[in-house]
Amino acid sequence: AAIGPTDVVLEVGPGTGNMTVKLLEKGKKYKLQILVGDVLKTDLPFFDICVANLPYQISSPFVFKLLLHRPFFRCAVLMFQREFAMRLVAQPGDKLYCRLSINTQLLARVDHLMKVTLHTDRPTN
Repeated sequence: AAIGPTDVVLEVGPGTGNMTVKLLEKGKKYKLQILVGDVLKTDLPFFDICVANLPYQISSPFVFKLLLHRPFFRCAVLMFQREFAMRLVAQPGDKLYCRLSINTQLLARVDHLMKVTLHTDRPTN
């Protein structure tokens, strides 16, 4: 997600902070603000880019929350369980094509960027 120096990045579920550090290195100026709480019950602040690695059980509600967020954001890079990701990008005629596919693709451009294996998902120091 080509992060510019003035972009506001929302990172959901930062875990140990490995990705947070990499995101902070991308901007020329940055401000770190930590919000604690349930992302599904929280009003999201303004942001240009969202990055998240979400548990399966909140994947669908979070996607719909993002799609309804105003003002519109520019980009979201989200990591989901493979089955859920494939439903997001499914096309008519695919066995995974469903309400989620239709609504998501109606409101956003959806691309499958990469498959993350156990080894690529491990944080690096």
